[in-house]
Formats: sequence, structure tokens, C-alpha cells
Amino acid sequence: MKKIFAILVLFSVALGQQQVNAQSAKTYEEWKKSMSQKRSKTAAKPAKATKPKTTTKAEEKAVTPVAMAAPAGIFYGTFPCTDCQGINTELVLNGGASGSSRSFTMKQTYLGKPSDKSIVTSSGKWFLAKGNKQNQDAVVLQLIPTEGNIDPMYFLQVSDSEVKLLDRQQAEIQGQQNYSLKKQQR
Repeated sequence: MKKIFAILVLFSVALGQQQVNAQSAKTYEEWKKSMSQKRSKTAAKPAKATKPKTTTKAEEKAVTPVAMAAPAGIFYGTFPCTDCQGINTELVLNGGASGSSRSFTMKQTYLGKPSDKSIVTSSGKWFLAKGNKQNQDAVVLQLIPTEGNIDPMYFLQVSDSEVKLLDRQQAEIQGQQNYSLKKQQR
């Protein structure tokens, strides 16, 4: 009984810390504003006569942040599954505008599982944060569940119409399999 209680306490502390981290991270809007201020300061300085630096396309992509709209909408995709045929995922993100209440609902259907164990639903709040281990300018969507039996989830915002699942450490998942959800076109 003591072990179960200790595990529950540790889980509560870990979840609470995760929510604090997500809420205290620099929001996408704050990051976008700071980037525009940096650009205006840089543009105001007189240019020095120096030898032009050559950069690769990968360096340009990593250095140049891309401003994207908050990812509100309905996203669909099928994730790989080790013990089923795939996981059909529907992610609904509400309240994309700055300062509005951001909530999500997610429905995951495990293909090839018995009907009583095939559907998992969850809901909660979502946040945007800047940066992960691979790219300090990445826009990371953080899903913090308040209902349902899932852990926090993280997605890289690839574009205004695509998000890609990240692992628990917010790093990109390696491999050839598809971990993207694409926005439903209206």
C-alpha cells in the first residue's frame, strides 16, 4: 500500500512539474514578438564591410525562424503501432488566438483491437513553446491532459497545416514511419 501511495505521489509531482514547465515556457506569441524586435534592432545597425559568409541550406533553415499561425483546427493521421494495425488519430485544437482558452480533444482508434479496447479519448489544455533539443527555434505544441488516461504529448509544428509527434523528451522520432497529423481542409 505504501508503494502504491508513493507511486501516486511521484506521478502527481511529475505531472504538476510538467504543467509548470509547459505554462512557464516562452509562448509562441512572446517568441515571435522578441524575434521581430531583434530583427528591427539588427536592421537599424549600419552594415560593416566584411567578407560574406557562406551558409548551407540546413544552417539557413536552423538560423531563420519561421513564423507560423497557432495550429487551431482538426488534425488527422495514422500512427504506427507495435501490437495493432495502426492508430487512427483525430486531434481537435480549439482557441488558437493569443490570450484565448486553448483546449484539445483527442480520439485514438487502435485498428485491429477488440471494440471494447480500441478507442482512447482524452482532453485538456495545449500550449506552444519555443525550442527542443534538435532546434532551438522549433515551435513545439504541448498537450497537457486533464481527462483521459494519457501522458502529456508533444508535437513539432511543421507548418500551419501539419504537426509531427515527438517523443517524451520532445525530440523527433527517428525512422521511416509516419508520425504526422495533417489539418483537415475545409
